Amino acid sequence: MTQDEKLEALTREQTELRKMIGEGVTFDVEITHYTRKPGFWGFFRRRDKVTETKVYTIKEPTLATLDRLSLLWLQMEIDETKLGDDDYLRTARALANKEAKQLAEVVATAVLGEDYYIATFDGTTYRRKEDRNALRDLTRLFFHTLKPSELLTLAIIITNVSNLGDFVNSMRLMSATRTSEPEATRIEQQA
Repeated sequence: MTQDEKLEALTREQTELRKMIGEGVTFDVEITHYTRKPGFWGFFRRRDKVTETKVYTIKEPTLATLDRLSLLWLQMEIDETKLGDDDYLRTARALANKEAKQLAEVVATAVLGEDYYIATFDGTTYRRKEDRNALRDLTRLFFHTLKPSELLTLAIIITNVSNLGDFVNSMRLMSATRTSEPEATRIEQQA
């Protein structure tokens, strides 16, 4: 592969990533539930099985959403030494029992994004109140419908869409251009 081909492939990958970040990524979840026919006799009849498909979108998070996601990620504990042991399955089951709801909450937080907050304007400022019920309901839905293979795909999507690279580069840029540094550490004084 020549240098031009490598550069072209990298440019295509960056363009695709920028498009994914800008538009967001959609995924669907199938929900199965049972309904009864209306009326008095519906109570005595057999329930009908109904399957719905709901479509959700994961978009680039705001700084507040990124902060909530980071908090959830930091609360997860994985002991890598135990995963390498002979008793891998027991450790994997214990992790699944302990972290499954947390992972469903990460996906729910990424889907809700800024809709997690109910914003009100009182004439001078915006006040934001957490909508914990929406987060709880979406977490329960994903906890009961997502499969581990889908969870892996969603984890990769959330990481890509979170645009952590640009966030870290912004931090580097802001911390490197401080003008209030002590004079002893400035480059101009040393030269």
